[in-house]
Amino acid sequence: MFLALGPLLVAVGGAAWSYRAAYREGDAGPLPGPRDGVVLIVTDNVRADHTSLCGYARPTTPGLEAFARAPGAVSTCRAYAPGSWTLPSHASFFTGQGPLEHGAHEYRGEVKDTRGSGITTHKLKPETETLAEQMRMRGYQTVLLAGNPVVSGPTGLAQGFAHVRAAREFGDLDWPVLVDSLRELIRHELEPLGGPLFLVVNLAEAHRPWKGVPRDHPYLAKRGRLQFDNKRLDSPWRELLEDRISEEEREQFLGHITEVYDYGIERADKGASEVLRAVRETGWCGEDCRVVVTSDHGEFIGEHDLVDHGFYAWEANARVFVAAQGVDVQALPEPFPAAAVYRLLRDGTLPEPLPDAELPAWPHVRRHLHSMGRAFGSVSLARWSGSSKLMWMDGEFFRFDLRADAGEAVRLPLDPDASFAAFARRVEAAQFKDKSAPDEQDADMIEMLEAAGYMQ
Repeated sequence: MFLALGPLLVAVGGAAWSYRAAYREGDAGPLPGPRDGVVLIVTDNVRADHTSLCGYARPTTPGLEAFARAPGAVSTCRAYAPGSWTLPSHASFFTGQGPLEHGAHEYRGEVKDTRGSGITTHKLKPETETLAEQMRMRGYQTVLLAGNPVVSGPTGLAQGFAHVRAAREFGDLDWPVLVDSLRELIRHELEPLGGPLFLVVNLAEAHRPWKGVPRDHPYLAKRGRLQFDNKRLDSPWRELLEDRISEEEREQFLGHITEVYDYGIERADKGASEVLRAVRETGWCGEDCRVVVTSDHGEFIGEHDLVDHGFYAWEANARVFVAAQGVDVQALPEPFPAAAVYRLLRDGTLPEPLPDAELPAWPHVRRHLHSMGRAFGSVSLARWSGSSKLMWMDGEFFRFDLRADAGEAVRLPLDPDASFAAFARRVEAAQFKDKSAPDEQDADMIEMLEAAGYMQ
């Protein structure tokens, strides 16, 4: 019996080798059989209200609109990021935990006495099991492609991925380069007869430095490239935050940001569509493929007299979208905690009970100094319930009725329940939990943050 099986095994093995070789050379067509892949696309820095998916007047996200209209798709424009910037939000997407649990965020933000003080950035705790590690144990081939340098090995966010391509600087992996890299990886590095694909893509087109808007754009004015300079005293970034700018100059600056930012969102939308086209055309994302598209945070364009992003729980920085296909969910409840993306990807379902939508944020000492103490010095926490937004900031509790006051202009009194008060105490304590100096951090982490422009 074993002698008879020998030639059969040789024949099967030979056929597999031949198919694999043909596939590598591009001579074999799409993969045989269904490929129930799992795909997460994060359009970095995209606030919900600047997407046409969520009613924005400019057609910034036609691809997302088509995605959300597909049969069986679900979406929400009232999702809330788990963190105020890239690192904590991605860590939550990858673990299902909040920033206080997974620990991947910045703290030690002393702004009352800044002498010798700095920001300590913490990578994802290595003992934390990530979604990529779980998917590898399930037999998936795990791939991470990131246009934002923070989504990489030095921060721990690459933990569990077998194949990683991450930008060293913003612009290294713009969507055309990223999609080409994805197609190359699919053809030459994935095992064509192996397990299905678990793919995470970070598209950083909407993250500064923003590309200029070309002259022939159909609905945006021609604009030059824009990067904030927060060191020069006469930079618009500083003048606006320090209230040293005329109303005319303010409107011109915010208009420039809006145009290049919207162009970046449009480009991120195109990149997301092309990523999906690549995995579908190559057979790695079949009819039962599970796909989630979301963002990790937003951007301030003058709201609360702020520009830039991160380190606050205001709506412009916190509210994002989530759209999904191939999940066993009839609708996404609102307000939606975007950290639940973890369960949508892993199981195609939502946790029961659904956790609160909430976001903690800590100061940024250097930005606080660069703005002469006018911004980025607050510790804050937000929790959303229905149309109410509960907030704690700098020791004060208050709330907003977002249905009547979308701009968060009127602070209403809040007598917090025990759980929200306890959470505020934990967020405040975490600000000073770590006493190590920034120069004692992991060297690879510092090099990455400096190359990406996060640290000087």
